[in-house]
Amino acid sequence: MKKKKIKRRERKRTENAERKIRLGYLSSDFGMGRTRDLLPAFFAAYNKLRFEIYAYHTGMGGDTALFSKEVTLRELGGAAPAEAAEIIRRDKIDLLVDLSLRMPDETICAIMEMHPAAHVISLADNCPRELAEVLPTVEGEVLLPYCYTPFDPAHRYTYRAPLLDTGVPAIGVSGSLYGDGAAALRQMLSDLLARMPAVRLILPASIAEGLSAEDFAQIAELGTEKSALDLVDELPYDEIDILLGIHVDLMDVCHAAEHGVPLLVSESLVDDRYAAMLMARLGLPTAARVEDVGAQACALCADLPRLSQLHGLLHWHLLDVFDIGAVMFSVERAYDRVLVCGAAQEPEELAVRLAHAAGAQDWETVFHTAHMLDGLERLVPEQRMSLAWGYFFRDDLVLAGRWALAAEGVPWEREGARLYLSVISDTPPGTHLEIYERAQHGLALIDSGLPVVEDIPENLFKVCADHGVFVCDSATVSSYAMAYSQRTTDLFMRRFYYGGGLFRLNAADVPAQEVYQKSLGYGALFADVQPYSHAGRRRKEKLRIGYISGDFRMHVMQYFIWPFLAGFDPDRFEVYAYSLGKEDQYAKFFQTLVTCWRDLSEHARDMEHVARAIYADEVDILFDLAGHTSNSGLAALAWKPAPVQLSGLGYMATTGLPAVDYFVTDHYCDPEGSGSESVYVEKLLRLTSQFCYNGYTSLPASEGTPARAKGYVQFASFNKYAKLQDEMLLAWRTILERVPNARLLLKNSAYGGRGIAVLAYDRLQRLGFDMSRVQFEGATSDYMLRYLDVDIALDTFPWPGGGTSCDALYMGVPVVSYYTERHSTRFTYSLLANIGLADLASEQLSDYVETAVALAGNLDLLDALHRELRPRMKASPVMDQERYIREMEEWYRAIWADWEAQQGFV
Repeated sequence: MKKKKIKRRERKRTENAERKIRLGYLSSDFGMGRTRDLLPAFFAAYNKLRFEIYAYHTGMGGDTALFSKEVTLRELGGAAPAEAAEIIRRDKIDLLVDLSLRMPDETICAIMEMHPAAHVISLADNCPRELAEVLPTVEGEVLLPYCYTPFDPAHRYTYRAPLLDTGVPAIGVSGSLYGDGAAALRQMLSDLLARMPAVRLILPASIAEGLSAEDFAQIAELGTEKSALDLVDELPYDEIDILLGIHVDLMDVCHAAEHGVPLLVSESLVDDRYAAMLMARLGLPTAARVEDVGAQACALCADLPRLSQLHGLLHWHLLDVFDIGAVMFSVERAYDRVLVCGAAQEPEELAVRLAHAAGAQDWETVFHTAHMLDGLERLVPEQRMSLAWGYFFRDDLVLAGRWALAAEGVPWEREGARLYLSVISDTPPGTHLEIYERAQHGLALIDSGLPVVEDIPENLFKVCADHGVFVCDSATVSSYAMAYSQRTTDLFMRRFYYGGGLFRLNAADVPAQEVYQKSLGYGALFADVQPYSHAGRRRKEKLRIGYISGDFRMHVMQYFIWPFLAGFDPDRFEVYAYSLGKEDQYAKFFQTLVTCWRDLSEHARDMEHVARAIYADEVDILFDLAGHTSNSGLAALAWKPAPVQLSGLGYMATTGLPAVDYFVTDHYCDPEGSGSESVYVEKLLRLTSQFCYNGYTSLPASEGTPARAKGYVQFASFNKYAKLQDEMLLAWRTILERVPNARLLLKNSAYGGRGIAVLAYDRLQRLGFDMSRVQFEGATSDYMLRYLDVDIALDTFPWPGGGTSCDALYMGVPVVSYYTERHSTRFTYSLLANIGLADLASEQLSDYVETAVALAGNLDLLDALHRELRPRMKASPVMDQERYIREMEEWYRAIWADWEAQQGFV
């Protein structure tokens, strides 16, 4: 059988297409309130092809703007229940959902009692059944329908149990003290204090207010002289080892886990089933009896490895549990079980209609009938695949992926298509590891003889390249990118992913000659390109310089691009900027600095168009600032739109493109006589410093090393997770072992992605790290200020920091680096050498370790460096913008003179 490519077809519409289903969400907390952090998911991840959303706010005050951006929000806070119900009726809501957590308030109960919608359900655990239906199960599973998405998230958590440093357990109490709560708390504390000779009890005001003087006297009598009782306004999570729960709900569990503190509670003191479900998923089973909780706490304090693991992982497990897309997918399937009630059509009739609609590509009918069948719990795997294809052809690849995952059990010959659909969206279902493993499984099935259309294996290679970055080594990722490049018929993607494969090699410890040889293959992809001729070129009064990049925006490269745009000599030069990235406030400002700004982002996939625009502008020297990074315009240089072309700064090896004449480097990254020229297709243009950093002047300077106040040395790396290679991680482990009490902070936006921090934690644990000394942190708005908490930055290898090293040094943090003869390993070394601190960089990994250990042991030197680094940087070539751009412009004039001489111009 001949296999055909998957083609997208124009959708066919039924004449009487169903209108969207109207969902109404009812809450008093859209403006403010205890459950507000549970509500955004209902508005951020709903199925826009099927549903129209209305929000009804019964509360008063607060900020509801977030919930009204894309949906209709009605303020009902000042309306009587009957009036509110009438407003809902007029909106013709098909399904009204009460979002209350425990028990709907009096107003919401009164509204629901009037049944203002065709169907009414309540998520509240204790809602009277005569008012609303419960959320149905899906395939027998009781759902956790909420996602905790805090408006003010806690980015820092208690990653290290305080007990490890204080020697005395700190036990806090969380929840609400009502009913039998006081008696239960006395029971727990009685059991706890009888078992612990020394303990610090921490009671927040909300709990303490419910205790009597007799209760406090009894607690004091039970404790020893070594114990202490602290009364606080708010719980100091960073000082707490364990929380005891009293009438806790889902929000209490979320708050505790978000701060990395394990919560122990008995079944009878959990106020809603969702809290119990979350605790089970977090690995915190509830105790059978109140009197067992104290014993649980004592046992956990005695099991320091387990206590440390909980502190290290709870914050990240909470993030992973609340997969917004997966939760809303299941919740909306539950809605279908309510909406289908009273349907006149039989499942058999619906199945016939679905089969006919799928064959005719009538996707609206496919959606309607398939979701009805699912509501009736009669949607079989083959029909789920039809639904997945429906979403695919309606360009909702995310839902196509989710329904493909739900179609497990299709015939073997359709398994390849199922796996393909499950991974092809920009954000496929699952973690990076899960997505990668599905793609791997698909490739293995194809190798075993699974028949598939030709698109499928090539796209599975692409998925492995995209998601393997977080899962496997860089050389393997590079090979997947190259494999996809070889198979795809999309010329732009072939070139882009070949370049991506080269880019990933820079994080692999391979010889420079190997990178060079593979880079030559990139140039071969343009063998049929006809370059522009520059014969008879018009000579202009000023030399016209063009810069091309996708990074004229909020990006690390903005620090280094600045001198080219803001510092050029307008009497001698004109500057044209060709932007391929999204416009933001930085891009808008850059536009004001240059002679001419061209926004070519709409043509980022058409490099011939980009080259034509540059050629029409008669640019003399074109400088590619991105190389083989994302949103790059490097490929446009293949058409030779300018007589002289350069690359550098944003990339760390030869471009492999013969049309590029020069590669910008410096004397430290590529020393004269080192033989570097042998691994470049370009001539080398050596500056004093290839980087010129533009620091934020408003940032406070370091006042000294933080270790003096903290009592321990804080090592850190703010580099990308993809830069972390096991050889260097083992060196970091050795450093931590040799510096008592030292700690390691790993901070990068990647850790904020689902599954990444847990993956990294497991990886470091396998490598032998003491994980109680390692903290992960995602992106935060105070990124630069966070360096003020760091004593020493540890550089990565073989792909070192560039922007991150500059950031650290500017904020007063010395960077320890390791380099070899390979250009891409020497960025930080170049920076350090240019500021007079070359000794912080080593050519042997063992010396790298010794440098870090010695520096950690010399607080006087550390203190001096923290105070002196910013002034040292400002006085160096790394931040001398005037000198940098004048040196660059001298080179421009020199290489232009060379070109003119070659053309015979006098």
